[in-house]
Amino acid sequence: MIPLKLLTTALFFVTFFNLQEVIPQNDVTVLKSQISELEDKITANEEILLSGVAALKRVKSNLAQFKKTIGATKEEVNRKEKLASDMQQRLAKLNTQIEHYKEELADLEKKLAKKLKKNPSEEQEIAEETQNMYELNLNGDEEKLLLQKQELEAARKKLDDDRKSREIAYLKEQETLRLEEEKLNLLDNKIKAKQQNISKEKNTLISDLEDDISINEEILISGQVGLVRLKTKLEEAKLDTKASKESIERKEAIILSIEQRLTKIQDEIDAKLQDLENLKK
Repeated sequence: MIPLKLLTTALFFVTFFNLQEVIPQNDVTVLKSQISELEDKITANEEILLSGVAALKRVKSNLAQFKKTIGATKEEVNRKEKLASDMQQRLAKLNTQIEHYKEELADLEKKLAKKLKKNPSEEQEIAEETQNMYELNLNGDEEKLLLQKQELEAARKKLDDDRKSREIAYLKEQETLRLEEEKLNLLDNKIKAKQQNISKEKNTLISDLEDDISINEEILISGQVGLVRLKTKLEEAKLDTKASKESIERKEAIILSIEQRLTKIQDEIDAKLQDLENLKK
């Protein structure tokens, strides 16, 4: 009779190894399910993407034709261009999402391959059963027909893949062009903003110069009137026998100082007039 302790130990190891076998099989099943779901998601999104790219081509073609029409206003063209740009950006985001799904799919497939490599029994059994079924049920003609169907499916898949590649390449090219145009528009806006600032500063400078010139001209006119009045008084003082030499000399010095000041103002006016002329060129 087998001791209870040995029987319990034996049962433990049997259960342990059975669990070790079940866990990898469960992992494989989960991975296969995840791969299948992700493949379906990629297929659905690719169909949406391809339909969207076809629609984008129509929209851009219609936009090009619309631009040629006589009644096309700038506002309408800008609105249609924005619609096309928004549509293209959405498609580009969808394509990025698809590429992300494909990366996830590749990771899952790698994990599955590692699992199958560690526990190949289930996959081998399925493959052997499938192979045996074909060998038992197919005669020569059926095998040739099956081969032809497989080749046809492969050719159709290649054609579909080529179509997808062309459409995605078109979308990427258009998105690259859009981004380049966006950069150029940004640079153009910066240049225009700088030009506006320069123009604004220039107009402000012109206005300030005109004000300075106007003020100096008023001062010059008033100074010249005052100078004439002082010269008249000086002549009267020279004729007045009671006027002292010091008083006359003082008046002459004041007149000379005013004349020098008025000459300086005139020089400032002439210089500013020249600056104003240069700015207005």
